[in-house]
Amino acid sequence: MPVKKNAAPEKNVQPTPSVADRLEKSHAPSVGYEIRIRNHLNTCWAEWFDGWVLTNLENGEVLMSRTQIDQSALHGVLNKIRDLNLTLLSISTIPKIGEQTDNVEPQIQE
Repeated sequence: MPVKKNAAPEKNVQPTPSVADRLEKSHAPSVGYEIRIRNHLNTCWAEWFDGWVLTNLENGEVLMSRTQIDQSALHGVLNKIRDLNLTLLSISTIPKIGEQTDNVEPQIQE
């Protein structure tokens, strides 16, 4: 078999993932978050926190929870908490609980 001059050697080349594939994996939603803030919220504030479940706890705190949320949406709700001058007590991740809350009406549970 004749050898071709200036020919690149054959390689076992794996296809490069597309930009969309890489972005989808790197920006995949987290499992979810729980945010605790000081002082109960009235039901009229529920629409400010679209997609979040707000629960007024007996100790006077509000537990906000949401699954399937990305970092930009998390930062957005933290900005709202800051803008409303609410006292942020804690943020923690929560395990996936099966269903997404993106299409759920915001509500305050008492």
